[in-house]
Amino acid sequence: MHNTVLFDLDGTLIDQFDAIHKSVNYTQRKLGIAESSFIKVKQAVGGSIRLTLGRLFDNHSLEETLPLFKEHFESIMMEDVFILPGVESFLSQLYNQSINMGVLTNKIGTHARATIDFLKLDSYFQYVLGAEDIGLKKPNPVFTDHILKLMDASRDTTCIIGDSPFDYQTGVEANIPVYLVATGTHSVEALQKETDCQFIYDTMHSLAKDQFHFNLS
Repeated sequence: MHNTVLFDLDGTLIDQFDAIHKSVNYTQRKLGIAESSFIKVKQAVGGSIRLTLGRLFDNHSLEETLPLFKEHFESIMMEDVFILPGVESFLSQLYNQSINMGVLTNKIGTHARATIDFLKLDSYFQYVLGAEDIGLKKPNPVFTDHILKLMDASRDTTCIIGDSPFDYQTGVEANIPVYLVATGTHSVEALQKETDCQFIYDTMHSLAKDQFHFNLS
């Protein structure tokens, strides 16, 4: 039985890809280069915004791209952001079962916490730990251990729920079981191809029913 659940954020609990895409395009316009499509940007997301920008701006340094991206993203980050289907029901049922929950994300920590607060999901989580909070990120096991220590939780009774190979690798590095849901950057087929995860689901509804015996609204 899992007493603690660590969630990824983007693509697992929420969809904020529209603001990411617009902010990448803003940065591209400022630098005088061609704008990337929504699909190209979404496919580049994963690992951290630094990696995403590195994939999209081959000939420009992070010193150029990151300040421009952050400036624009912080001005529009709450536009069009939404909670993914089934998530609120899932969180509510976990909460009612006294299961401890945290968010472990490679999104910039201040952005992650502001978004969770805006969507009124903050009451479900003991801690939200993001990139730039302690100078580490997924899949580094020290990053995972840090939030477990904050939550006074054990690896033995913890699972990770995410949507990407980074989330799977995070569980492998920390020796924690991982359940993946194809609601973010990767399809079921892509997750099967890129990971050895035995538990991959097309929706949060199917994951919750199979692993927690919850029926989500």
